[in-house]
Formats: sequence, structure tokens, C-alpha cells
Amino acid sequence: MNEHELLELVNAAKKNFGAKCSKHSGAASVELIRHALKKHGIETSSRDVFIKNVPVEIDFLISKPGIVPEYGLLYQPNDVLVAFEIKNAGSFGQLTIENTKQCFSLIKASNPKILCAYVTIAERRSYKWAVHEENLGSPAYTLFWHSGSGLKLRHEPSGDWQRLINDLRKLI
Repeated sequence: MNEHELLELVNAAKKNFGAKCSKHSGAASVELIRHALKKHGIETSSRDVFIKNVPVEIDFLISKPGIVPEYGLLYQPNDVLVAFEIKNAGSFGQLTIENTKQCFSLIKASNPKILCAYVTIAERRSYKWAVHEENLGSPAYTLFWHSGSGLKLRHEPSGDWQRLINDLRKLI
């Protein structure tokens, strides 16, 4: 699955819901990214999981092969390879960056070897508070840059989808 197919699925999921709902859009984005990664041979956890003694909900993660989480959602720190924060529509300001950094810090305190990664489906081009590796201190992937609005909304692929796939394959 390429980034255009993923974007089409995300947009269809939002449209099919029938009402504008950021919780639904976010949940759909997480599920569709998980599904797309699986099509590339990358297995992930279920949604909304936890690492033992880390008081942060994780959108999903990649664990070492064969790991079975307690209660279907609790992982041991040494069993986790990658923890993901997923956004549908990018950053909502400096607070998004600071909150994500804080969550990643808590995760890395449990095991410094865990790679924490931020992924957004789309972000406004040249947005002052866009999340990127320099302001986050962790890998960040923006799948599309968007411009315009309403009927004139345009999405331009960033190349980060393939970069994410390549980075994950090297890691696992």
C-alpha cells in the first residue's frame, strides 16, 4: 500500500462516519496505518496499549517477535522496539510538540532502546508548529503536506511513508 492509497482510505473513513469527529478520524488513522504496515510485512500491536510502569497510552507499538502482552495490552519495557504517536491532521501548536516530547521521555525512561516515532497523515506546509525531528528530538514522519482548504485542499506526498517503511525494516 502506498501513501496515496492510505490517504484515500483515511478520507473515505472520515466521510463514511457521517459527522465531523476528531476522535473517529484519529482512531481511523491509527487503524489504517497499522493495516498498511501489516501489508508491508510489519506486525504491530493492537491500538491503545501500554508499557509497564509508564503512565502513557501508546497508539500502537512494535514488539519483539513472539511477545504476548499481559491482558492483551500491557508490554514489558524490554519487549518493545518502537512506540508510535499517530496524528490525523498534524500539530495543534507548541503544546502538541511538548506533550509528545514528554510522553516519549517517559517511554524512553523505561527503556532507552525504544524508538519513539511520531507519524501524521497530513500537516499544513510551512506551519510554524509542525512536528519534525529537530523540534521533537525523535523521528517524525509527515506523510503529506497540505495546502488550500475546502474544495481547493491539495495534498502533496512528502516521501516519508517510504522512509518510515525503510526505517522500520532496518530496525526489525
